[in-house]
Amino acid sequence: PHMKHTIDLRKKPTEAKASSKEAKNFKLKSREITWHAPSFYYNPQKRYLASIIIALLLGAVAILFLQKDTLSAVFLIMSSLVLILYANKRPEINKIIIDDYGIRVGGNSFLFSELRSFWIEYMPGENKELSLESKKWYLPYVKVSLENQNPLEIRSWLVSFLPEREHEKSLVDLISRRIGL
Repeated sequence: PHMKHTIDLRKKPTEAKASSKEAKNFKLKSREITWHAPSFYYNPQKRYLASIIIALLLGAVAILFLQKDTLSAVFLIMSSLVLILYANKRPEINKIIIDDYGIRVGGNSFLFSELRSFWIEYMPGENKELSLESKKWYLPYVKVSLENQNPLEIRSWLVSFLPEREHEKSLVDLISRRIGL
């Protein structure tokens, strides 16, 4: 008597079959854009980088012998070693997927709710790049190479989820491209 208002939420076998048929007929079509691209821009010509490394090492030797400043000399030697290690690093090929929820670059996912804006940098004859502005303070911009993708198609997709705002290239980006990093 006290269980009079209890509802049986279990489905009957005939209802379950009917609902699975309805689910097959009603599938949401989710589109996505997929391509493969290197994780960073790779320039095999490293003539500027080699001269910077040599200058750092010569500067370290000069500071060590002329000013007897070992701390600065060690710092310059460590900087040149980091540049040598980074210069020999080859980019990984990542799978990039843009769908209704966000952008996946390799193993990293960036939901549209975590992003502020996007910008597509495209100059004919140069690299095409998608720049994503993150809301996270420690990760201001995410750069994704567009490779052979149509930038207009990607722009038309992203403009419905994110505002399009021009992202200025930082000094670090300009210098690293110039020296071949």
